[in-house]
This record gives sequence, structure tokens and C-alpha cells, in this order.
Amino acid sequence: MTYGFDRPMTLGEFYGFCWPAQVNTNCMDDGLCRDFQSYLAQEHADKADCIKGCNEMQLAKWRQYNMYGCESAINNATDWCEKYCRMYFDFGPPSDPAVQKANAAVRPDPGPNPMIDPGLGQMAPQKPQ
Repeated sequence: MTYGFDRPMTLGEFYGFCWPAQVNTNCMDDGLCRDFQSYLAQEHADKADCIKGCNEMQLAKWRQYNMYGCESAINNATDWCEKYCRMYFDFGPPSDPAVQKANAAVRPDPGPNPMIDPGLGQMAPQKPQ
């Protein structure tokens, strides 16, 4: 599954999808998304290892933020973390355009996914100043 992308998600895009779920909760500190983003920036052995780490982060964040009502924001961050891992290992690192181009040729674009790409700029509000 490509989630409407024909390339891996960047760490900036991950943050753009992660942060909005925190806006309407008591989790206004962007440490949650930044921690997941830092995890994703690390090297992972394979897709399964990457996804396992996302789930371990989820458990740790539930313990850390359990009294703040952040469950939906944590679950959203975990979902996007897993999507990032799948796309990274399905398409190659964002910094390797040759691998991306080769993989895009093998995996045809399934078309737009209105849940993800109706306008990336519209779905990724900036952190309040």
C-alpha cells in the first residue's frame, strides 16, 4: 500500500501529519511528535524493526502522558510512525532519488488518497507561535 505517495515520507511531512492531532488536546507541547520524529531519524534494520519501535514508543508515551488525555494524539503519532516505516522501506530513503525512481516505476501510483493528499500544505498547520 502506498498511501497515495509514490515516494517515502520525509521527516518534515511526518511532523506535519503528527502535530495537528495534538492541537485540540491537552498535548500542546510538541515533544510527543518530536520524540517520534527523532526515533524515525535513527537507522533501522528493516521495516519490522522500525514498526516495532513505533509501538514501543507508543507504550512509553502512554505511560508518560497518561494523565493529560493525550491518547488520541499518541495513537495518531504511532499510526504515522508506522506509515513512515512502511513507506521508507517500500520506496527507499528520501535521500536516495535513484532508489525512489526505480521503485516508483515498479509500483504504479494507485491514485490520490483523499485522506492523505488533498493538499499537503492544507493538512499540516504550523505550530502556534
